[in-house]
Amino acid sequence: MKILAIIDVAPNAPIEIVRAELAKELKGSWDLFASGVIREAYATATPTRVVFVLEAEDTAQAEGHLCKLPLIAGGLLRFELVELRPFVNWSLLFAP
Repeated sequence: MKILAIIDVAPNAPIEIVRAELAKELKGSWDLFASGVIREAYATATPTRVVFVLEAEDTAQAEGHLCKLPLIAGGLLRFELVELRPFVNWSLLFAP
């Protein structure tokens, strides 16, 4: 299943600490990418926000992968997960 992860700096997280530890977070996310968990990664117009598309059995498994990343584990980054499912509404155009 594809899972959308929207990741941002947690409220009140000291940005200096986030910057200092960012290399560890990037290494951890690279490991998830190399193992096939992270399939896509995007920057956003908000400089502190990134979006990952993960491949996982469910949101619980995706959360387990993300919670191993150091800044997320330390509470300095927060995330929201959204299950992505096939968009079937176009089929209504062809319904009898």
